[in-house]
Amino acid sequence: MKSLKQIFQIAGLMLLLVNGIAQHNAGNKGKVLMIASNPSVSATTGWPVGVWYSELTHPFWTFTEAGYTVELASLEGGALQFDGFSDPEDASKYSAFDYISLGFKKDSTKMKLTKNTLKLSEVNPQQYKAIFLCGGQGPMYTWRNNKEIASFFSAFYQTGKPAAAICHGTLVLLEAKLPNGKWLVEGKRWTGFANSEENYADAYVGMKIQPFRIEDEARKMPGSRFEVGPMFHAHAVRDGNLITGQQQNSGAQAAELVIEAMEETSTLFPTYVLVHGAWADESAWSFVRNTLAVGANVEVVNLPAHGADNTYGKGIGLKQYVEVVSKAISKYKGKVTLVGHSMAGIIISQVAENMPEKIEKLVYVSAYLPKHGESIQKINASFYGNTRNEIMEFNEDYSLISIKKDFIPAVVCEDCPDYMKEVLKKYHRAEPTEGFNDEVTLGTNFSRIPKFYICTSQDKAVPMALQQLMIRNNGTVKKVVEMKTSHLPFVVNPQEFVSILTQLK
Repeated sequence: MKSLKQIFQIAGLMLLLVNGIAQHNAGNKGKVLMIASNPSVSATTGWPVGVWYSELTHPFWTFTEAGYTVELASLEGGALQFDGFSDPEDASKYSAFDYISLGFKKDSTKMKLTKNTLKLSEVNPQQYKAIFLCGGQGPMYTWRNNKEIASFFSAFYQTGKPAAAICHGTLVLLEAKLPNGKWLVEGKRWTGFANSEENYADAYVGMKIQPFRIEDEARKMPGSRFEVGPMFHAHAVRDGNLITGQQQNSGAQAAELVIEAMEETSTLFPTYVLVHGAWADESAWSFVRNTLAVGANVEVVNLPAHGADNTYGKGIGLKQYVEVVSKAISKYKGKVTLVGHSMAGIIISQVAENMPEKIEKLVYVSAYLPKHGESIQKINASFYGNTRNEIMEFNEDYSLISIKKDFIPAVVCEDCPDYMKEVLKKYHRAEPTEGFNDEVTLGTNFSRIPKFYICTSQDKAVPMALQQLMIRNNGTVKKVVEMKTSHLPFVVNPQEFVSILTQLK
């Protein structure tokens, strides 16, 4: 078995990285824009008014728990004002049961978002997969007869992406029109704050609260199919990509319908399936996946016997890797861009041969690019010769291989920050040897799929000379882009990496 040691070269250190740098799957599905009213004063009550706590916090919680990043905006930007009765610590105790809002209020990082909302006119709607208009008493004054908010909502709705509004925020739908001059809600089912709830609120405080009633106005509109549920029960309605919620208890339900709609409209976006290299796991892509997800579907694969997967590595190789990646791709209706780093170049090549109908293009990132019948072992042996590598070590039966930890930073990521070098050493896990020896079976399917290669000129793991040799030997790579980094370009320069990846054509 000692001869096995000779097949692993420094070029086989297609490692990877960052278990624990970011929470797994946090925010990696893209961004949702929640829009709230700027502060105002009620003309009927004299109260300071704005957004209702639960109509912001409950949807916020639902979106973030589902893996979306939430950003807050308002017409003028800046700080928000919360309606007094919606504050779980208000003296009235009206919302004392609202523990989600109480937790949000006690979280300084969350409240900071409400102190510095984005100005709506400066927002790029293309960066968001859905919008969600919060209610409260403020919209009745700040959004009424406001062409900017009505036009923004209508334009976003026309993209086909989910557009939602709840409670008094639905008053925007009393004014939003389509390019043909028709009301956006004509022929649509929708809901908003009901007359029964207005009656209850007025009786509760002993005065008329609102200057007009949404239900009254909605029922005057031609073709409007306004509907209401039981008073203060959670009630949300979806009609295509239009989602509305009745009142403050409907925020989470409306957000769930938005999430459902986002899943169904995922075909509006390109899909990237990212496959990590050896000695790595899905967190390898932590520095780029959220940015990439702004305008795409992103699937991050975790290979068996890597990272948090507790499969023992003996007997795990190309077959098992291909099965996992193929399953991930099959979740999507259309074709995907399949991206492989380092060792994963072998994997994505075999997947492409097996299921060419699902692959839009292949992107190799300082990766092994094989010919038919090659393995990582054969490629390395051809490039280096069978010289012994002293920085590798095996377990007793040679089924697993590790890099001696002191060598990892210099070989893998010399240009990484010091903390990252320590992370790479700390979370290093032995790699199954079988995957290095398994040979690919490639044919015409593989040869026909567009291929792109992102080279890393400062690479000591898969040297630039080896990358260039594999590109020449393949002969079908459509475009090569060079990054002046080590083996981990998506860690060292994530912004440049995402820019390159999304512009490959």
